[in-house]
Amino acid sequence: MSVSESERLALGLRFLSSASKVLASSFDYALTLKRVAELTVPAFAAGFAVELDEFGTHSVVLTTGPAGPDDHVSTFPLQARERTLGALFITGHRGIGKLDAFHGELFAELAVRIAVAIDSAQIYAREHHVADTLQRALLPEELPEHEMVHFDAAYIPATEEAIVGGDWYDAFTLPDGRIALSIGDVAGHGLRAAIVMGEVRQAFRAAALNPTSPSVVLERANTIVNMRQNPIMVTAIFGILDPATATITYAAAGHPAPILALPCTMVERLPTGGIPLGIADSIDATDWSFTIPPGAYLAFYTDGLIEHSKDVVAGEEQLVEAMRAEISDRNTAPALSLMRRVFGQNKNSDDAAALFVATSDAPRSNFAFDFSAIPQAVPIVRRTLRRYAARLGLDEDRAYALITAVGEAMANAVEHAYPEQPGIVRLRVANGGGALRVTVEDDGRWKQAQKRDERGRGLPLMRALMDGVEIRTNQSHTTISLTMTWNGKAAVSA
Repeated sequence: MSVSESERLALGLRFLSSASKVLASSFDYALTLKRVAELTVPAFAAGFAVELDEFGTHSVVLTTGPAGPDDHVSTFPLQARERTLGALFITGHRGIGKLDAFHGELFAELAVRIAVAIDSAQIYAREHHVADTLQRALLPEELPEHEMVHFDAAYIPATEEAIVGGDWYDAFTLPDGRIALSIGDVAGHGLRAAIVMGEVRQAFRAAALNPTSPSVVLERANTIVNMRQNPIMVTAIFGILDPATATITYAAAGHPAPILALPCTMVERLPTGGIPLGIADSIDATDWSFTIPPGAYLAFYTDGLIEHSKDVVAGEEQLVEAMRAEISDRNTAPALSLMRRVFGQNKNSDDAAALFVATSDAPRSNFAFDFSAIPQAVPIVRRTLRRYAARLGLDEDRAYALITAVGEAMANAVEHAYPEQPGIVRLRVANGGGALRVTVEDDGRWKQAQKRDERGRGLPLMRALMDGVEIRTNQSHTTISLTMTWNGKAAVSA
């Protein structure tokens, strides 16, 4: 073999290698064929064209370079899986005439690689269409409505070429008037993920008809996922909302934490936990309860919203800032608006879903707040109580006294009432008869207080700030009652 022939062979191999990389880079064959044409013309040929036969219709996908009456055009069939998809047309350089054996073999091999790439893209497109149609069909057409709470949701498929995933959201009204909700993400993509998503979503709906707690509903769903011949990992949150009080109890199975945004623009990530469904016999989920404050947003979402930059910590911080902007602007479609804030001009490489619960901001004469006894709940309640006091018309001194005294009572309950698993603390403020009557209740067995310099002053402080303080306790229940006299009227709109 002469040196020139060896060089030509090496050049041809490099050409085929480059063309293969281009064809494998995207399922958009209109784009990849354009790049292959740029590799071909004018280095190896004067013209490059591809014609496809799709459903009996001939279409020219791409034509590059001249093909005059004196030019010789060679035709190479595009065949894959015993199907003829179309043809590749190559125009030789002027004066060459018919392609020689080397160029004939070169373009015959290129035609095989183009055919395989187009066939794969068509298979992907069909599966993507079926999976996307199935996924969207399984999402609820309508969300529940109630005068005290409003639901909003959005789903955005991946803009890159990962096949449709298994993200979902759901919300539906239970027979007793409460509202159940779920959101989750099935590992993987394609039809299998979409089918598993449908099974899990229906499992939640079935289990919610007789719920004892959200964590029990998750355990039932985990059992169903594990019954599959090939279990698949699923992260999820299931919750039950009482729309009359705006109190939600939820449990998580390895899913990203919900985010609460208050009208004052305070944003807090709520607890999560558990392990994903489909991994172990038990997911060890915990029930968490919180009253959603008036005028607040509570957002549930899938990890596509925080992992798009491949930096989860940065993604979480960006999401918090987007929630802060969203509660300030109060768009009519907050779920979709939040996603657009997060993604901006960037493409989302994974599917993403978001489910919003927005509470009515109508002023209320009385104040009620239930929360799991964890430290991060206290500042949320303080901020909400401060807004209530302002709407009620309390002057600055009385508002400070109320918030400080109630804050001490709440902090004591959080610290001492539930030594093991966090239980529920209930706060009630009744406005009437020229006085505010406050109760802070828990159902725990208080642990012995530890003597620390910064603690131990709660009761004297409450007595100094309030007009009346009473504590009733037994082995399984404690109530702290606080009274503040004043001459105000019922709440007015802020």
